Amino acid sequence: MIDVPVLISGAGPVGLTLALALSRLGVRSVLLNDRKETTRHPKLDVVNCRSMEIFRQLGLAERIRAAGNPLTANQYSAMAASASGPFYTVMADRHLIYQPVQQAQAIIRACRDGSLPLESMQRIAQMHLEPVLMAEVEADPNIELRMGWRLYGFEQGSTGVVAMAHEVDNGEAQQFFAQYLIGCDGPNSRVRNFLNIDYDGTRDLVGELFIIHLRSDEIAGLFPGNQPYWHTWLTRPGFAGLLVSPDASRNDYVLHRPFAPRPGESLESVIDAALGVKLNYQIVQSGPWRPQFLVARSFGRQRVFIAGDATHQFMPTGGLGMNTGVAEAHNLAWKLAACLAGWGGPKLLESYEAERLPVARRNRDHVKKCAAATFEAQMHSTDALLLDGPAGESARRAIGAEFERKVSRLYESLGIEIGYRYHGSPVIEADHASEPAYDEIRYTPTTWSGARLPSAFRDDGTAVFDQLPMDRFTLLAFNADADDYAPLQAAADECRVPLAVLPLHERHLAALYERRFVLVRPDQHVCWRGDSLPMDCHSLFNRLRGAR
Repeated sequence: MIDVPVLISGAGPVGLTLALALSRLGVRSVLLNDRKETTRHPKLDVVNCRSMEIFRQLGLAERIRAAGNPLTANQYSAMAASASGPFYTVMADRHLIYQPVQQAQAIIRACRDGSLPLESMQRIAQMHLEPVLMAEVEADPNIELRMGWRLYGFEQGSTGVVAMAHEVDNGEAQQFFAQYLIGCDGPNSRVRNFLNIDYDGTRDLVGELFIIHLRSDEIAGLFPGNQPYWHTWLTRPGFAGLLVSPDASRNDYVLHRPFAPRPGESLESVIDAALGVKLNYQIVQSGPWRPQFLVARSFGRQRVFIAGDATHQFMPTGGLGMNTGVAEAHNLAWKLAACLAGWGGPKLLESYEAERLPVARRNRDHVKKCAAATFEAQMHSTDALLLDGPAGESARRAIGAEFERKVSRLYESLGIEIGYRYHGSPVIEADHASEPAYDEIRYTPTTWSGARLPSAFRDDGTAVFDQLPMDRFTLLAFNADADDYAPLQAAADECRVPLAVLPLHERHLAALYERRFVLVRPDQHVCWRGDSLPMDCHSLFNRLRGAR
């Protein structure tokens, strides 16, 4: 029997991220995966800004960017009759999200009001993201990776979990004793099924869609500067779909269509209709798929938890599938590490579900609205779209404006990506101030307890986030001496909670962070704030570590 602190089932992006986050916190893990290699298909096409902040904390942001879309390439979204035109609109300059990474990062560095993330999003296909994470895992002595191994059962006890796994090819069996088991094993999660946890939501809400993965060196030439747009939404009488370019420097494309080829249609005829011109290409894969809007009713029990697609299945409208899972791994990792280190109390791991399940539901509702917006925008196709002259121009302007009004929510929702808050968490001190706006689209920077700390830069250009250690809480202290926060430091020491102090003096940070003292968790979320210390600092830390 192999003894390991954490056993992780599933080595997709979320399982890999969890293992790496645990390792950064000094925790060993064994990572099991049915497949023997990383995926060969694009799957996701974006790592959003919050996930990039998390990967920055893990020291991986630059490696991911190097493997993805060039930093100078556009991130545009367009609507057109076909990839060769006519184009009704191109969303380019209206929001940070559409800017090339290089330009977006310059805008972020110039921002002083906390309204932007620390990192812009990154276009990258999952088949290029996974190898980056996998290489990091393979080089990490804290992680034992077993590709081609499948979990087939487990039993929980008061001190840990006995899990059984076998090698897929030869059936060799192995028992593991882990203090915690985490299922990152996808929509058909064995871990979730063993726990008898069902999904909440309506299955097959939009029915069956169709996807084609193709490769072509010629499609890029249809776009200005040979840079294919990130998303090109296609609509004209008799045709609707979406052409995705996960990476402008590579020749992979994904074509989505609302239904499979009809009788008399071939895959080639569907692609030709989408492109609007006959080009050379290679079809890599095609098939139907059923998008879902589901969230698990629970995120785990006792010493077994689930994350990623095991907890939720979202239609990719809004790009919140893997990105929600990365935030789940980020939330769970430090809590597991705290409990393994002995200072995390019994309510700390319970708070994982209390915090992340409402966010998953909020994200699902947002994705539903995004899906409805795309369907509605593509419904207004008329013959006038293809006319020459003023009538055609007017029709194209009208549908382009409708597209921007409705579909922009897929891309411009910083409120969803970085504005989520952990309402009512048992390990966050309740904030008695009125809650600021909590909008899906617009992000309101705030240090209201439970919110992600707004990202900002110090006078010397250092990012505040880069001064927040991921293995401890951080007290932001404005114009304070050590004596001013000594009781808080003493209480942390008594409760064995690791605490760093970051003295700050910048006026713009004092205004942004709203209170003289702001306590930030390892996952960059605010858990308490005040202009003076609480009356009972010891009681505060017992709440924050889940001991009461």
